[in-house]
Amino acid sequence: MNQTVTKTTAEENIERVILDPTLSRQETIDALKLMYTDARAEQRAATESAMVDDDGLNRNLRAFELALHELDVDVEAISDDHGAATL
Repeated sequence: MNQTVTKTTAEENIERVILDPTLSRQETIDALKLMYTDARAEQRAATESAMVDDDGLNRNLRAFELALHELDVDVEAISDDHGAATL
C-alpha cells in the first residue's frame, strides 16, 4: 500500500524557512519561534473554547517543535507572552 502523506501548511512554511538561503541561522530560528508561538496560541484557543477545531493543530505544533529541536533550540524555554490563563 503506497500512501502519500500531505504536508500541512505549517510543514510547508517550516520547510520554506529552513531552506531559505537568504536567512541566517538566527533569522531562521527567530522565524520558526514566531510561527511556533502562533501555533501554540491557536492550539490553546482550540482547547479552551469551541471556536477552533483541532484539525491538525497538534501535528503543526509538533512539526515546529521538531524543526526547532533540529536547530538545537530548547522549545521549553521559548517565552510565551500570551500565556494561558490560570485559575
